[in-house]
Amino acid sequence: MRVIAGSLKGRRLRAPEPGDLRIRPTADRAREALFSILQGWPQGAFLELFGGTGAVSVEAWSRGYAPVTCVESAAIAFPLLEANIRGTGISVQRKDVRRLAVDQFTGLSVLFADPPYELAASLWLEMASRLRPWMAPNGILVWETDEKTELSQVEGWEETDLRRYGAARFHFLSPI
Repeated sequence: MRVIAGSLKGRRLRAPEPGDLRIRPTADRAREALFSILQGWPQGAFLELFGGTGAVSVEAWSRGYAPVTCVESAAIAFPLLEANIRGTGISVQRKDVRRLAVDQFTGLSVLFADPPYELAASLWLEMASRLRPWMAPNGILVWETDEKTELSQVEGWEETDLRRYGAARFHFLSPI
């Protein structure tokens, strides 16, 4: 894994050992596509939920988003996450995202969530209403799922785009 563009372009990122499926980083190709799409939205505060290795947060930082916050609760991810964010201004919160307060964040330009694929649909239903107040009026939420998972329509959100990259799907949702 590496940083695709920006001030840290080419920087190598630590990844799980081959065959270790406990952490599933967003692939380089998918991250590159994601940030190409995000060029259409204003930069500003960036939040990554279920951060894993922090690769998406590092990419956001490298491309000029600020502040960048990464939330992760899995102890197995922390050695990789801490190594990958070293030398950046990314803040990390070691919390279960379901325990974040309703007023934990405000004015987010981008919220990226990459939950465990088997829980992606149920976590969306559980968390969608809590995430809405965190967003800037013109912000965008990107919820990653596996290629087959559909997200239920939830009040306050409109799915504006859906993209597939390998085994991953990015659901782009705008607050309404």
